[in-house]
Amino acid sequence: MPNFNANVSKLARQPEDCSRVLVAALESGDIETSVALYETSAVLFKKSGEVMTGLDAIRENNAGVIALKPKFTIAFITATLSGDGTLATNRMKAELAFTKPDGQLVKTNVDTLEVLRKQEDGSWRYIIDDPYGSMRAGMKDR
Repeated sequence: MPNFNANVSKLARQPEDCSRVLVAALESGDIETSVALYETSAVLFKKSGEVMTGLDAIRENNAGVIALKPKFTIAFITATLSGDGTLATNRMKAELAFTKPDGQLVKTNVDTLEVLRKQEDGSWRYIIDDPYGSMRAGMKDR
């Protein structure tokens, strides 16, 4: 299986890099990079479907994820660009493993649906990030 995190820079130069950089930041505990990948008014969905808006909410969420010391195994990342090249969607399928505070090992799937916008400097940032978006229809309310 390819190593999707090898030589990851902190800037997303291609839409699919957002997923790679985010995963690397969450695994390494780099909260600043994990938040810098989002536009100021971006939205991030919780597993429950609740929407968090803005960088403060995203920072709080990502700090909670980092505290779990997550490990991702990425199966694939697929990006689709808009005709003018300014917007993109990403899908990432990955397994997420982490240890709960009580010591229980948890393994779950992440099947993202992401919307990104190209920035003036040529990098990409999230405007909508739903880590469970591609599988949400099959999920029960939690």
